[in-house]
Amino acid sequence: MSQSPKPFTFLQMSDIHLDSPLGSKRLALSPAKRLERKGEILKAMLKGFTLAKERNLDAIIIPGDVWDSEAVTSQTINRVIEASEEIPHIPIIIAPGNHDYYSTDSLYNQTVLKARAMRLWPANVQIITSPTFVKLGHPGREDVSFTGSAFLNNVPVTSRLLAGDCPKDNHALYNILLFHGSLDGYNGQDAQRPGKHTAPFSAQELEQLDFSWCAVGHYHDYFEIRAKGNDRLLGAYSGCLVGRGLDEPGPHYALIGELSLGAGNQVECKLERHELDQRKIIALTLNISGMTSTQVLDAISNLLSKCGARTQQDIVYLILEGKYAHGGQPTYVEPRFRDFFWHFVVEDRTRPDYLSQSYDPRTTEGKFIDALLQLRRHAELADAGMDSTSGDYTSAQVIDDALYYGLDALKQNKVELRHVD
Repeated sequence: MSQSPKPFTFLQMSDIHLDSPLGSKRLALSPAKRLERKGEILKAMLKGFTLAKERNLDAIIIPGDVWDSEAVTSQTINRVIEASEEIPHIPIIIAPGNHDYYSTDSLYNQTVLKARAMRLWPANVQIITSPTFVKLGHPGREDVSFTGSAFLNNVPVTSRLLAGDCPKDNHALYNILLFHGSLDGYNGQDAQRPGKHTAPFSAQELEQLDFSWCAVGHYHDYFEIRAKGNDRLLGAYSGCLVGRGLDEPGPHYALIGELSLGAGNQVECKLERHELDQRKIIALTLNISGMTSTQVLDAISNLLSKCGARTQQDIVYLILEGKYAHGGQPTYVEPRFRDFFWHFVVEDRTRPDYLSQSYDPRTTEGKFIDALLQLRRHAELADAGMDSTSGDYTSAQVIDDALYYGLDALKQNKVELRHVD
């Protein structure tokens, strides 16, 4: 009786963005916490190497953006190289992305490392340097082959990524495709981020290539790529390894995959998701309309308890919405909770409930309110597509902002800037 082919196991991670500046004004980390968080991003990547060693995996696959930019430090890269040397029996395949692109000045280039008196990438690290797809073998398994491409600069690519030649080894049982690009139809949190679309491809294009697995980088949410007709799993974005900003909440993963032959000699993949970051960014939203300050604090405490936010560990991003009674702006929230978490950010989108108060329509204030409310009614109809009298109009949201900022000026003799989408 013939023996079944040995499964192929791998760890996939990408979009690590080592040495990210973490300077977002919305995140508002102190210099000390930015430095600490940078260290945690590196630590998460090294945990992935340790996990691969502990599980005795056959390869580590990294489809791009190991570091954030050319500002990555020699010290950080030396540590990654050192960690690679500690697992010499595990091949590490890297397909550089748009942030860690390969060039003559790149820290992927051994000549550059020599010139800087840095450690060199060890033999088990294979770095793809071609913008067109090329094949690489697995040093310990003739039944495994990799095909990948690299970015050579940080410029958006508009051509269809998979339209050209994608060679694979027809004698290999497991053919792995890895690259950095944008899947048509991806709907993760960063799908509409400006400048994010590059090197487009579709699930249908990928299915036609018939690779055993496709490891893709670039988008930051975990996302499975499936064939439309039969829902077969073709590949996945592991997503970013660590949340670096308020727009990257929730768990983030490295993947452990196992490829094996299933029914009809079709290669199947089993996936495990592993969180390697010691923190989570937790995003919460609360509408405080009609609440007293005590009720607001109680509601926030309940939200934090339900979502499992860990004290002194997690980053909490709280959005407050709704209207409050005049004089009751919720500035008391942030100091109440900030010392309980590693970092606590409040985004105040609330407004004073000016329109619940009576006003004299004969006064300047009254005439201003009536005029803006009339404009807002027209804008709401236009926003809903029910008023097409003019192709140019101001949105209801902008008029709402003008109304409340105007009332700030009339009632308080000052304007308090709030979050505006």
